Amino acid sequence: MAQFLSNLPVGAKVKFGSIYNQPIVWLVAAKNHAGYPSGAITLLTERIVKIMAVDAKEPSNSNSDRKNYGNNRHIHSNILQWLNSPAGAGQWYQSQHAADAPPNSGEVTYNPYTQQAGFLNAFTADEREAILQTTLTVVKSSTDGGGSETFTKKVFLLSTTEVGLANESGIAEGSRLAMFTTDNGSRLCYPTAAAVANSDYSSSSLAVDKAWYWWLRTPYASNAHSVRNVDSDGSLYYSSAHSGSGGLRPALNLPSSLLVSDTTDADGCYTIIWWTPPNMAFDINNVKKVYDNGWCKVNG
Repeated sequence: MAQFLSNLPVGAKVKFGSIYNQPIVWLVAAKNHAGYPSGAITLLTERIVKIMAVDAKEPSNSNSDRKNYGNNRHIHSNILQWLNSPAGAGQWYQSQHAADAPPNSGEVTYNPYTQQAGFLNAFTADEREAILQTTLTVVKSSTDGGGSETFTKKVFLLSTTEVGLANESGIAEGSRLAMFTTDNGSRLCYPTAAAVANSDYSSSSLAVDKAWYWWLRTPYASNAHSVRNVDSDGSLYYSSAHSGSGGLRPALNLPSSLLVSDTTDADGCYTIIWWTPPNMAFDINNVKKVYDNGWCKVNG
């Protein structure tokens, strides 16, 4: 049997998509969240699913910080483009501005990803189609004139506001999601075993049983290159955009009408149930009529 995705409570676990040939486990982070698509169910990965940089150094950028440490204007970031690409290996990157550069080895401190497939490449066609476009607000650094701007994507990083931390430059980037409180403990996150195993950055602190820092979309508005993150203790911090040791914890929105299993699997997760037309046909006036895509044509 099945039930609507909207029946699940905040905090429930759902399997959706894959990375490193393993299903991604997501948490229901909010339901019908203000500013998101109407009725949407917001999912956030339970764990950090990859270790990577936000943006590469930009050798041709006239701004010395962006030349040496990457760009913190989120709409131009490598990570945002990669998250929303279904392209195959080495095909996802396209320049976003005149000085843009791909996250090659040497341009990010660890874990270059230019030659990898886009994040959505390992999702099924049904999964990619189900993800809703979401319009989001992001602060601009003083280098980019301050204030904020909006963008629309399917997969995104959360903001300081959405995780219950301080508004950057006093600007609200959305509102706090239901799964977060003002307590640092609600923001602690741990990497998956696959994220650790596939990282060329290694540390005794990067382990499945130890909380790690994870990227937000919010820039550190006082400079041109730093990006906000949730630190390993759940507090607010920042790092240079080209730092390849940061954790990826993306979010997305799905329609509330998607069907999921009535019960959880061995991992405590609900699974999406994709409806397919039954394989049957009808004999009408000695003419075979095939039932397809939910209907059968009878007498025109």
